[in-house]
Amino acid sequence: MTLKKKIILLICTLLIIAISVVMIIGKGNLKKSTDDELTKIEQEKSMEAIEAYISGFKSESNYYTVEKQWQTKKIATPSKKYELTPEEMQGGKRFDPSQSEGYGKDVIRLEPKDELTFDVEIDQEGLYEFWLDYYILPETNLLAEVSMKINDEVLFNEMNSFNLSLDWQTETLDKGSKYDRYGDELSPKSNMVLEWKKEGVLDPNHFAYEPLKFKLNKGKNTIKLSVTEGYLLVGNIEIANTTSDTPTYAEYYSENKQDKTDTNKLITIEAENISKKNKQSIRPKYVRDPQITPYDYKNRILNVLDGYSFGDSGDRVQYNFEVEESGYYNITLKYAQDTNNGMPTFRRIEFDGKVPFKELELYMFSYSSSWKNELLKDNEGTPFSVYLEKGAHTLTLSINHSNVKDIYHELLTTLEAIDSVSKDVKKLTGGIVDKKREWRIERYIPEIKEYLIGISERIETQKKALQERYGMDDLPIISELEIAQKVIKEFIKNPEDLPHYMNKFIEDETSAYSRIKMILPMLVYNPMHLDKIYVHTEGEKIPKANARLFTSIVESTKAFTYSFFNPRYNQEDVVDDETIEVWVNQSRLYVELMQRMIDEEFTPNTGIKVNLSLLPDENKIILSNSANSTPDIALGVSHARPFELALRGIIEDLSKYDGFYELTEQFNPNTFVPFIYDEGVYAIPETQDVKLLFYRKDILSFLGETPPQTWEDVVGLVPMLQRYNMNFYTPLGSNNSFKGFDTTTPFIYQFGGRLFNEFGNQSVINKDGAYEAFDFMTSLFTVYNIPITTSEFFQNFRNGKSPVGIGDANTYIQLKYAAPELAGQWGVMPIPGVEDSKGVIERWDPTYGSTGIIFSDSKKKEESWELLKWWANADTQSNFSYNIQSILGNQFLYLTANIDGFKKSAWPSDSKGEILEQWNWIQTTGKVPGDYMVEREISNAWNKVVFDKENPRIAIDQAVKIIDRELERKLTEFGYMENGKLIKPYKVPTIENVEEWVRRNEKVQQE
Repeated sequence: MTLKKKIILLICTLLIIAISVVMIIGKGNLKKSTDDELTKIEQEKSMEAIEAYISGFKSESNYYTVEKQWQTKKIATPSKKYELTPEEMQGGKRFDPSQSEGYGKDVIRLEPKDELTFDVEIDQEGLYEFWLDYYILPETNLLAEVSMKINDEVLFNEMNSFNLSLDWQTETLDKGSKYDRYGDELSPKSNMVLEWKKEGVLDPNHFAYEPLKFKLNKGKNTIKLSVTEGYLLVGNIEIANTTSDTPTYAEYYSENKQDKTDTNKLITIEAENISKKNKQSIRPKYVRDPQITPYDYKNRILNVLDGYSFGDSGDRVQYNFEVEESGYYNITLKYAQDTNNGMPTFRRIEFDGKVPFKELELYMFSYSSSWKNELLKDNEGTPFSVYLEKGAHTLTLSINHSNVKDIYHELLTTLEAIDSVSKDVKKLTGGIVDKKREWRIERYIPEIKEYLIGISERIETQKKALQERYGMDDLPIISELEIAQKVIKEFIKNPEDLPHYMNKFIEDETSAYSRIKMILPMLVYNPMHLDKIYVHTEGEKIPKANARLFTSIVESTKAFTYSFFNPRYNQEDVVDDETIEVWVNQSRLYVELMQRMIDEEFTPNTGIKVNLSLLPDENKIILSNSANSTPDIALGVSHARPFELALRGIIEDLSKYDGFYELTEQFNPNTFVPFIYDEGVYAIPETQDVKLLFYRKDILSFLGETPPQTWEDVVGLVPMLQRYNMNFYTPLGSNNSFKGFDTTTPFIYQFGGRLFNEFGNQSVINKDGAYEAFDFMTSLFTVYNIPITTSEFFQNFRNGKSPVGIGDANTYIQLKYAAPELAGQWGVMPIPGVEDSKGVIERWDPTYGSTGIIFSDSKKKEESWELLKWWANADTQSNFSYNIQSILGNQFLYLTANIDGFKKSAWPSDSKGEILEQWNWIQTTGKVPGDYMVEREISNAWNKVVFDKENPRIAIDQAVKIIDRELERKLTEFGYMENGKLIKPYKVPTIENVEEWVRRNEKVQQE
């Protein structure tokens, strides 16, 4: 090739390369432009796709979702009213006007499990509100709960349970009973306000202030109200729609034009002096601050409305005040809001039962860690003026969540979307996490990227809504959403990573799912401490919110100096020869309440003085015994401690005291088994837990299954659950590696097994029913693939991953009060068992709790027994359960071991029957010296089989050898064995012989 040709070829090549580069760049730019255009379209499609994709197992939707559907369909809200009288209703008991508590007409009395049914003929299909005339009877302090059906249908989930409002008034105490022995002011008790009310059926979650609406068909509609809690009288029921006509502030001010007052006026309302409240648990508290009144550096004086008791949805307080001169007044609230991670809080503010203008429907109080005077004003800083006529007025503060209703529910839907994607991915992968394995997620779920984009866009939308709602960009909840969105975007880039990193997507506490879930309670928790409310004329000087530094230093010094002389901390001043000293292993609030009950009820009737002290650590009992400084009584002692103390002669045999057998009749005798040693009974049970089977009604209905009655039923249900990426939960599968008697002995006793031989010197866990039980409770995990560890059953039950499982009393409390979206969708029943030859399902389970003991070194044993006998009595325990709720709230439930006391206690009626039925199957383990080794080795054997795949027979036989050596060693130590032989009998207490110790007739026969 000539040089000329080479040059021409080189030039052509360069031209081709140049043209190619230009085309590539142009194409890239064109593609980039097209991608930008497509992104907007994709985003919209993705939002629609994820909305359609979300799947759940709910048989009823929430009100928010249903209301949106009604709005889309533009269903009418007719103006016609319909009123029904008791004569047109069926159910309950008819009372004439003389028994109507002042209603003046016939009424219907309803009790738990009663149903009230009536028909209404509707002229026009549409949405209607229900307004009830009702009177709550004082037969129980529990909130009245009602469920509702229309034409045998539940239109939305909230119809399964809603409360009827009840007001409380603080009891006025005389000076003598207002303070305790130290001069500290006692928290006042609350009494029910017994009055007729007319109220609409409200959202139990308080996402709206106005009543719920219900769709009624044209023509005949049948309404059924069912009472689940409480006793009430019902009068007329009105079906009608109300309209909100609250004006803006500008409209209000122009309509109420009046001359301003010439004189300066300042009315101070002390926030702790509540006139009315809608919950017993809303209470005042003491804050040691010289700028807060009343104040005393020596004693506790209630001087602030406790924001922690006034922060939940639906809370309401009312104050009374008087105005001497008609005119315009400004309102200033002195508050502190130092919780909820920097979030502001909101209050609805009413005067004389009405919000004067829209700006007070939900007024925002910003986060403030110190006390702050907030003058109610508009966004430009102009104070609001409220016109008040001369005379008496009321000011009401309440909480609802209407301002975050959309955000809250859209975030819930986002969580459901993440959960739905997770379920489909796990169906494909079988839950296998193998980072060396490649998955082709997009081949099997082609829309996966579209779904993830939809989730990301949902998060973005709610993030902007939060910024607009609060007017702030730097709130912690917004940061959490940004982090969650970042995680989702990583998976959008590479959906194939999802199977490998499900922990980042949904499973871990720091996952995208968990970060969004963490935000939800913060949106609806509104704590705010309140010191004073000032009603004042414009320009009136308001006292400073915080004390000067010098004043604070002086008062702190005075309080510190006084603490050296405070009789509360000087035991010599408190405990004398006539006073019983009691240690209590409970919280300070519990101890204060117990002391008050003793001072008001026990001491006046017996003349016995009592001093309660906190027992922060049970090990203090051993140390005090070594130092010869034990008290007279200890309460709240764990179930295993009495036997250890009795074995060493530290505590008293209570069976020798008068009234013992009359007291034990109020308990299930099997609860005493762990407290028996030799011939004595060394403790009285105070509380006891319970295990129940929890099941999701909606999910089981979807699967066409019923709650399992036996373990055979459980084994049959598990494959169906696993088919939908769900599973069964048993406490054996908790994330605690130690499997105690509370998780292992239920199986052993249900299968007819035992732990010891009759003398307690050998274990028999490798024989007969005990071994069969061990083999089964390992097979649940090795054969049937129940999850070996479940971190939190409550959350897994809530999100449907474990829709059936065994939980305790704490699980019940969490579901009832912390999962309102599941109201009516779950139930409880006794735990699964094993059917015997007679067809009886044996559901044996130990129930452990706290106990009361008397020390052998006490010089006031008879007086101590009188106190313990009074405290464990049914009436005292029942009253204590109600008192706890009155101070701490409905969610603080006390599970007394006294069966008679529990029946009368504040525990909700919807589960009392199931708990009492399960308590018929109490079987606790009799104590034997060295029995801790039995508990430990059963746990070790279970772990070897489940985790190390060891043969069950080999594992349990090895455990028996270790156990028997320890039993022999401990029985020898305490004088029951010598040289490997029993030299005196040791009778192991069981459910077959326990009545010999706790029932008088058995004792008499024995003697």
